[in-house]
Amino acid sequence: MKDLSFSGKSKIKTIFQYVTCVLIIEVLIITINIIKLSVDNKNVTSEIFTETSHINSTQMKDEQSIGNAKITILSYDELNYYIKVNLKNQSVTIYAADENEQYTIPIRKMICSTGISTPTQGVFEISDKYEWAYLVGNVYGQYATRITGPILFHSVPYVSQDKSSLEYWEFDKLGQPASKGCVRLTVEDAKWIFEHCKQGTQVEFCYESEVDNTLKMQTQMKISDYDDELRGWDPTDPDPRNPWIKFKMQNKGENE
Repeated sequence: MKDLSFSGKSKIKTIFQYVTCVLIIEVLIITINIIKLSVDNKNVTSEIFTETSHINSTQMKDEQSIGNAKITILSYDELNYYIKVNLKNQSVTIYAADENEQYTIPIRKMICSTGISTPTQGVFEISDKYEWAYLVGNVYGQYATRITGPILFHSVPYVSQDKSSLEYWEFDKLGQPASKGCVRLTVEDAKWIFEHCKQGTQVEFCYESEVDNTLKMQTQMKISDYDDELRGWDPTDPDPRNPWIKFKMQNKGENE
């Protein structure tokens, strides 16, 4: 007589082995997809921003999640600063703390360009930072630091993520309102904020006459009349490929 008990156990063992193989294959497929998704996300290096006030902070966060944008994590100074944006004289002043831990010591003053949607008052806190930000108008900004919602510190716009594609006619407008809402700066100044001001650094907007003249704001040179090779770059960009570096060495004393 045939041993039915043994036959039943064999079938169960075969089914168990089959199910185990299927599960292993599915786990491998899921693992491969996760690795592929991770690699794809690393290839995304910029995010769409707007210089207008029509997109609120919640919407911007949703766009970040959808865009899988790369956020650069930096090693910051141990010092804390306070930033004041004055729309009346188009300046950004950085303050350090005094012995009473009050931000009364001006250490750096920057020329800027604000716009019609820039806050005229209020105190906000710095959050995200991006080496390149994709802005409305199909342009890009270097060293972008989010102040609030769609309002950022960033460089004068570029046509592409190429440092030689600066919109030089916009650079010449520094010192007067020119943006749609963000605070435009030279590359040197945008990079300083990007590298030295921690997440949570407070940024105050105001519209007032200059009270403290301790620091003088440098008059920004105009670059539109220079040749294409030069005017395509921000003169303050420390990138060693910047043709302005060699030009300034050869013409030391001019335009300073």
